[in-house]
Amino acid sequence: MNKNNFYKNAWAYDIAFNDREYDTECNFIEWCFDNYNRVKYHPKQKLFLEVASGPARHAREFAKRNWKSVALDLSEEMLHYAEDEAKKENLNLEFIQADMSNFNLRKPVHLTVNLMESIAHLTTNEQMISHFQSVARNLVSGGIYIIEATHPMFFFPDDETNTWSYKAKGKKVEVTFGLPTDKYNSVTQEWNVTSRIKINENGKNYVWESVSPVRWYLAQEMKALIELSGAFDKYWMFGSLYYTPPSPLDDTEDSDAMVIVLRKK
Repeated sequence: MNKNNFYKNAWAYDIAFNDREYDTECNFIEWCFDNYNRVKYHPKQKLFLEVASGPARHAREFAKRNWKSVALDLSEEMLHYAEDEAKKENLNLEFIQADMSNFNLRKPVHLTVNLMESIAHLTTNEQMISHFQSVARNLVSGGIYIIEATHPMFFFPDDETNTWSYKAKGKKVEVTFGLPTDKYNSVTQEWNVTSRIKINENGKNYVWESVSPVRWYLAQEMKALIELSGAFDKYWMFGSLYYTPPSPLDDTEDSDAMVIVLRKK
């Protein structure tokens, strides 16, 4: 099935990632903003953007923290789901359907994030540079952009299927992201990754599957692309969203991701 059908079950996707510590992640994000931003004035209302937002968990959390939040995603189904969830929580967010490689906001923000390895859906250098320039175009001077990318140690997946499951609201959701048989193109550096959601509801199973290209970036090529974009004056690389002060990006067990903090010129 195509990618749009896969994301029609936005609620199932949300359940599948229910074990993430969103409060802790948002604490890390705010710590980075407080310590690294060089915004030239103290904003009366801080503006937050979640790129490739999915269910907009982080945008919703920042709205609770009195930021004006914007959620941007390519999937119409995801945005409808996120908007419904925000209404249940009496939160006022702005929702924008757009491609993260090239977008424009009505007003620049102070803080932008792109989490849960969503950056991997940008598969060419040109897309990544355009993305960096788009983010910078929609950030105030001195604003912060934070990316959670795949740790380089996971560039080549192991020989086991990457599957996990979670239960909520009487439903079980099992997600598979990547099979040992997925193909890698060494020229384009793209993996054709199999994504599958299996839903068990009232004793019945439903399965949605797609195959889509992703690119997992190494640290040195990411540094080069950041510099080629010309959009940021400084960047830092860390190994997790769960430590403040942040832990360095390294090959130890404390590093479970490649977290990049960038500051706009």
